[in-house]
Amino acid sequence: MSQTQTRKQKILGDVKRKRRQRAITSITIAVILIAIIVAAVIFLRQPPNKVPLPPYLSSCVGNVVYHYHPNLVVTINGAGMQIPVTFNNGCPQPIHTHDSTGILHVESDQNRDYTLNDWFLLWGNFEDNPTIAILNSTQIWQYKVDSTHHLTMTVNGQNYTSTPPQDYIFPKNAGTSAAPCSVGNCQPDNIILTYG
Repeated sequence: MSQTQTRKQKILGDVKRKRRQRAITSITIAVILIAIIVAAVIFLRQPPNKVPLPPYLSSCVGNVVYHYHPNLVVTINGAGMQIPVTFNNGCPQPIHTHDSTGILHVESDQNRDYTLNDWFLLWGNFEDNPTIAILNSTQIWQYKVDSTHHLTMTVNGQNYTSTPPQDYIFPKNAGTSAAPCSVGNCQPDNIILTYG
């Protein structure tokens, strides 16, 4: 072989080696980028809420059919519990609050009954805390009825024992679309839940 041919083969060998190195580098970079994207999707996505809502509570309210504004007070071992502000202007839910006074706004575009349990589900969902969603005749949140602790409910000053507290139905006759009620001119219920 002549020196020219050897030199050409050497150059061709170098070119092939560099092409292979570029291909390996490109594949490695592509694999790393794909791994970063997959990891970002897996680790950065928001985990599901711990308190899933039924469809009638998770949908955004459109044209309101009726309003109702009960006042809710929750007292645990003598301490008043603050009701959170849950109103979301982008997607108002059928039961929400505008301030921490305890006035619940039941403002629905559906002709259905809403219960006190629905509010506790929404509250638990808002806080992303399943314990906040618990209300029944033997427990509110993590507080359980026992020989020294009781859970009572009054509505407008009267002991409420008709149904378990979570099944209390917010009245639908507090206002209509033609004559919606607003805070102050409704027939609001004053609901007090007391544990202690």
